[in-house]
Amino acid sequence: MKFFHDLVRNAKDGAKNLYNGALLFHEKKGTTLASSSTFYALITIVPFLLLTVRGIGYFLGNINRTQKYIFVLGGRFFPEVAPQFLLTIQNLIKGPLFAGTQFTILNFIVLSVSTITFLNSIWMGIYFITEDKSILSLWRILKGFVIIGITLFMVLILFTMPPLIIFVIKFIQTNVITQFFYENFDLLRPFLTFIKSINLRRSYWLNSSFLQISLLILYFTILYRWLFSWKIQLKEGFIAAIAFSFSVFIGKSIFWIYIYYVRGSLMRNYGDLYTSVVGVIWLFYLMCFFFYGACVCHVYRQRREIANRRY
Repeated sequence: MKFFHDLVRNAKDGAKNLYNGALLFHEKKGTTLASSSTFYALITIVPFLLLTVRGIGYFLGNINRTQKYIFVLGGRFFPEVAPQFLLTIQNLIKGPLFAGTQFTILNFIVLSVSTITFLNSIWMGIYFITEDKSILSLWRILKGFVIIGITLFMVLILFTMPPLIIFVIKFIQTNVITQFFYENFDLLRPFLTFIKSINLRRSYWLNSSFLQISLLILYFTILYRWLFSWKIQLKEGFIAAIAFSFSVFIGKSIFWIYIYYVRGSLMRNYGDLYTSVVGVIWLFYLMCFFFYGACVCHVYRQRREIANRRY
């Protein structure tokens, strides 16, 4: 009974903070912050993708496969009504990507500096939300390079984790050593029974986006904590990451309905650029969702600061 009571109390508290985050987003003109970051995202998306594909491709040794996978992954964040936007970006990076330039420290730095421009707009957005001047210190440049490194590492995990898990499961299911451990170690028997029962072709967990979504939520949890200089707790960053993820999921459905009704007008006004315009609008919404998550983080941070002053 106590567990149920605590669960209800935490759910109410979380809902209250999500609501206060929405109020703060409105108060701080979150849509204006999102508009600024969307502009910088558009002018830095090509160097960032070149950096990501070259960086991951350098370790995996297959640039072409890397760029295809990254755009497949990116497509899960975009509604089906805006595929042309990603195809346009993909075509833009193919030229410099396959021009024969090798991945070197110099072009890594050049591409990173270009990407820092977008990250600087993020820092400015966090500053306008929190009014914390320490965010604007020169350390934010170094922190920006750390964010780039974390992003590359996360994409590498997203790329390698599913096939690695499948390999391990196949190894356990087919290796004769498994039977030895199964017969002689009672402690491992339930785990090995579970692994043996997994059907790799029909497993929802392995064949759906669940694993990738879980890793992305982990990434945004770490990202929010890093942007707030670790002044928020892990669970608070996690709630903000969940808020961002659910906003994307719900927003995709609502956005599809919106585009369904205004598609004719957009096609008359923009012609062949219709889907690109839709893609830019959706990118703006993504930035809105991101800054909403940042507002939720700041609500938690303010609440703790007030509680500390009382005690």
